[in-house]
Amino acid sequence: MGYQNPSKPRRRPRVTVREVASDAGVSIATVSYVLNDRGSVSDEVRRKVRRTAARLGYRQNRAARAMKIGRSDILGLIIPNIENPFFATLVQSVLQEAQQQGRQVFLMDTEGSHERQEKALRGLISQGVDGIIIFPVDDHELEPKEDIDLPLVVLDREHPNHDLVQAEFRFGGKLIAEHLMGLGHRRFGLLDAPQVVASGRERSQGFIDSLTDDCTVAWREEQEFAIQLTEAARQRLGESSVTAVVCGNDQIAMAAIAYLRSRGLGIPGDVSVTGFDDIPFASLVSPALTTVRMPTAGMGSEAVNLLVRRLQGQGVERTRSRMVLGVELRERESTGPVPPA
Repeated sequence: MGYQNPSKPRRRPRVTVREVASDAGVSIATVSYVLNDRGSVSDEVRRKVRRTAARLGYRQNRAARAMKIGRSDILGLIIPNIENPFFATLVQSVLQEAQQQGRQVFLMDTEGSHERQEKALRGLISQGVDGIIIFPVDDHELEPKEDIDLPLVVLDREHPNHDLVQAEFRFGGKLIAEHLMGLGHRRFGLLDAPQVVASGRERSQGFIDSLTDDCTVAWREEQEFAIQLTEAARQRLGESSVTAVVCGNDQIAMAAIAYLRSRGLGIPGDVSVTGFDDIPFASLVSPALTTVRMPTAGMGSEAVNLLVRRLQGQGVERTRSRMVLGVELRERESTGPVPPA
């Protein structure tokens, strides 16, 4: 008799479909139908089989199942920065909608790197996911082009070769312009979102195009989607005589408010500040942030629905689907009437 290490527990044998069927008093085919959501089985039997499988500790062999039926029921999700609160809402909506569709999600974070993005795409494809939802680093063509032969839905960015779900960024800029001009503001500073992406450019351009002739954009400075301001951004804020600062997203706006207050300026008593996105913290900071609410949760759920329709063969006659969701202004305490001269 060979030596056995007493400290190493024996692995419990995997519960089989046959054992589940025997315990539940049904056929093996019925168990297979229930576990794979197929066939005509009554709700009562489905509940009984699922309870039995859970009690016995049955686990499906997903790899074998994927090979057998030609799909994994797993979707890939690629985002550029999991630390950004905007993406927490997006990821949650994708996970919830995918679960309702009977699918799982494999999440990848590129940390804003093209190299990591390419590795994420290759990795998900090699793992056998059915399709991919991606929030790209920028508008550049996705790599590896030759390997992307499965359904792919792009969020936010402008990628003409793939299905797209985005928001009315330009209209959001228009809403901010109308709001601030209605409060009497005529001299503005812009802390732009990165202009390498169309969504960043459209936010700013929608604002500028909506200004009346008596308005002036005193300065523009590009700022990354981050809570840390660049030295150039701090310099603009420190020497400016504008009455309102329009920021590319909520994180930039919160950083701008903190810096302006550190210099003894009141918000909005001396300077009004606006954001874009309406992340969960926007209503909790002091002062609460006036911002444009992005349909973040809607973008996630619509992306899943669009991807699933592609996988099910619906709409395959169209080369590309583009879905644009509406935005709305959330007026809060960070904006107010233009201060007296």
